[in-house]
Formats: sequence, C-alpha cells, structure tokens
Amino acid sequence: MPQRHSKLVSIASRLAREQGGNVMLVAAIAFPVLAFAVGVAIDFTSAEADRVAMQGAADTAALAGATQLVVANSATAAVQRTQVFATSQLNQLVGNWTLNVNAQAVDNDTAMQVTISGSRPALFQNLFPSNGWNASATATAQAEDVMPLCALGTGAGGGFLGLGASTVVDLTDVSQVTAPNCLIQSNQNLTAENSAQVSAGAVQVVGAATGSISPAPQSGAPPIPDPFASINVSVPTLCTDLNLTILTGSSSLAPGVHCGVILVANNATLTLQPGVHYFSLATLTLENNAVLQGTNVALVFDDLSFFTFQDNSDIELQGLTSGPLAGFVIATTHSNAKTFTISTTSARTLLGVVYIPSGLLSITGSSQVAQASAWTVIVAQAIAISGSANLVLNANYDGSEVPVPTGAGPGGAPPAARLTN
Repeated sequence: MPQRHSKLVSIASRLAREQGGNVMLVAAIAFPVLAFAVGVAIDFTSAEADRVAMQGAADTAALAGATQLVVANSATAAVQRTQVFATSQLNQLVGNWTLNVNAQAVDNDTAMQVTISGSRPALFQNLFPSNGWNASATATAQAEDVMPLCALGTGAGGGFLGLGASTVVDLTDVSQVTAPNCLIQSNQNLTAENSAQVSAGAVQVVGAATGSISPAPQSGAPPIPDPFASINVSVPTLCTDLNLTILTGSSSLAPGVHCGVILVANNATLTLQPGVHYFSLATLTLENNAVLQGTNVALVFDDLSFFTFQDNSDIELQGLTSGPLAGFVIATTHSNAKTFTISTTSARTLLGVVYIPSGLLSITGSSQVAQASAWTVIVAQAIAISGSANLVLNANYDGSEVPVPTGAGPGGAPPAARLTN
C-alpha cells in the first residue's frame, strides 16, 4: 500500500510540472498579443482625444474668424488672422501631428470656415493602422449683425423699489422703451409687466425675459461687463457753492463742486455753463415747471448725492464734447447706490451717456423721455420704468458733436457669431 501511494504522488507531481509548463507557454504566447492590444487601445484613445481637440480648435477659430469678418479691413485679412489663431490653438492642444490648417471666407464673406487635417504615425508603426492615424475637423461660423449698445442693466437688482433680486430692467403699467436701432441688454432678468412694451433693434438677457418684447429676446446671452468701469468719476471735496435755491427768473451756474440742497422750482430756469458740474453731499431737485439746461456739460454725483426731476420740469442737457468725460451727460461714482428719478413730462434731451453703475435709474410719468436727443446710452445697475413713460433711445451717433465713448454705441457690443455646422 505505501508503494502504491508513492507512485500516485510521483504521477501527480509530474502532471503538475507538465501543466505548469503549458501555462507558462500559453502566457508567453499571449502576453505580446495582450500588450499589443492594450497599446493599440491606448494609441487609439490618444488619437481620438487629439481629434476632439482639433474639432474644438476649429470651432473656436471659426467663431473668432467670423467676428473678424465684421471688424477687419478685408476678408483676406480676416482669413489670415483666423489661420494664425487656429495654428496657435493647435500648438497648445495637439502634439506629434503633421497638421494642415485652412481657413476661408464663405457665403459672400459673412461666414468663416476652418478645416484642420492631420496625420501621425501609429504607436506600432506599419502594424495598426498600417498608414498611421489620420484625423480631420471642420467648422463654419456665421457672423451676425452687430447692434450698437444703448441700454445695459449691469447688476443683480439689489431689490431697488421692489424689483426682484435678479431683475435689473423692469417695466410696469403701460410704460415703454423704444430703441429701434440699438441693443438693450440685461445682465440678469428683464420684465415687461402689465401692458408695458419693449421695442428695440435687439434684446438680450442673461437670465429670463417676460412680457411684450420685440423682437423676441435672446435668453442665456453672455453678460456684457460695465464698459466704463475704469473711468475716473471721483468728485472733489472742496465746495464751490452751498445750498442753492432758485425760485424765479433765470440763473447761470459755473462748473464746480455744488454742495447741499439745490432746488429749482416755480418756472425758474437754471443754465449750467459748459464744463463738469460735480455734486458733493448734494440733492438736485427740479419741480413745478422748472427748467434745467446745459450744452457741453456733465453732471457728476458722489456716493451720497442724487437728483429728482419731477412735475413738469424741462430737462435739456447735452454731454461733454471733450476731456476725460467726453460723451457723458450724467455720471456717478462707482459706489453710488442711490435712486435717480425722472418723473416729468418734459425730459426731452439727454444727449450722451447716463452712467449710474451701482444705482437705480427710475423713469416714470406720462410722456416721452430723451426723444429729442440724437443719441442716448444708459448704463445702470438697474433700470425701472413705470406709468405711461416712454424712454426713447435714439442711435444717431453721427448727429451731434458729442462723441460716443468707447464701450457704448457702435463700440458697445462685441461682434457676434454662431456655429452653423
């Protein structure tokens, strides 16, 4: 019996050695195949990632090229810039490829088409794929009409006069905005409640738009930053005059720093002499058929100052024609969060930029506002219009001596483009 057991052990040991040898043989044969398959898979994944990067570069370059078609001197120049831009994008995204970039203006030079093709050797050269990897990407972007910017609500509302936290352009009652040749943009929501109406060349909102708005607004638009954030609108602190009350006749006021309570009422007329009129710790009030007029002027309010134009007051203001604030007619410091009110039936002329970056411009009443101005641009954190007031934003930028500051009017909205394939 022991001898028989010994034979069984010997046979089992020999069988194990033979099977182990077979396993090692199979492993030796399979390992290169497996390594090849893994290598091909990794190489394919890398090539596909590069192809996706090429498509992204083509998309980005086509969009940039389409906007260049709007601003470049010629389509040829736009094509050259697009090819340089696409090449620079590819150099950052894709390596080890032989690439060819081709850009061309199509559709009567209103669209830019970018084609990227390339090849690179496979990881296992002459095996898989035998001719290496090849990839291509094509994108076409269409230039869209550029609409000059004439009204921008920049902020988050802040709850001004009951505005919602995300509503920065708000119309109620039967009020209107009429801006047939320019762009109105809200960096949050825009609402036209009750029977209010917005009529413009274009309307864009970052958030949601509700109410009677023509043409149909573009929702989900990119925000337009404050175009005048770098403008110096600081106010000197040394007062030129204090507490002016004008109740009869006509008065003239030289440029300077006006402080305290400034009241014009009872058919009196105040003429602002040309220059910058600063308001420090001041309130400017017009009421009871008062008249405020000035040509080549800018009214600049510090953090604690504001104006109220009410009753049947007559407003006739034309902005500065030269200097650092050229083009501005009303401006505030960047942190002025006051409410500036136009509640009059006779605010006919506001020629220039009305700039209230941290405050509310409130327009109410029963008449047109700014309709006699060649052009008006409003940039405010929030804009509220109520009653039956109609804010008219003309866009005749060549119709006056008041220059349009960079960032407003024709230079206020970047050229736009969209991918068409």
